[in-house]
Amino acid sequence: MDTHGRGGLTPQTRLQSDDLFDRVELRLPAEAEQIPLVRTLTHGVVARADFGLDAISDAKMAVDEACSQLVQPAELGAVLCCVFHEIPGGIAVSISTRTAKPFLPSETTFGWHVLTTLTGSVTARCEPIPGEPGSTTTIDLVLASGTSDG
Repeated sequence: MDTHGRGGLTPQTRLQSDDLFDRVELRLPAEAEQIPLVRTLTHGVVARADFGLDAISDAKMAVDEACSQLVQPAELGAVLCCVFHEIPGGIAVSISTRTAKPFLPSETTFGWHVLTTLTGSVTARCEPIPGEPGSTTTIDLVLASGTSDG
């Protein structure tokens, strides 16, 4: 491991664009049984970013809820795509899947309230797939960083 603590990557060799320092992407079947894997990845990503213990717990719960909201309307056989970007002050998370018809999560549900409470910001968008009947629904979260509880 180098002096930067990131394996063989140095600031000169790491991909940097638009203030993004690190990117982790996970694609898996859009099924409820897969959500624990996303929680585990979330834990690793935010712990590496020096989130405190409470912030790690909040991040895992927020990502879990976002995944749950997208798995339910996902098209049969769809992929759930989770992308984590390290940004100044936290982690930006984008979670998306394909839905058979346009779908946006309701902002009046308890689940959405959980998302707005546990994150710095949350937005949802639905984009049609050109030439196909389906849509891609995405939930974007910003997880606020913390320091290690110690």
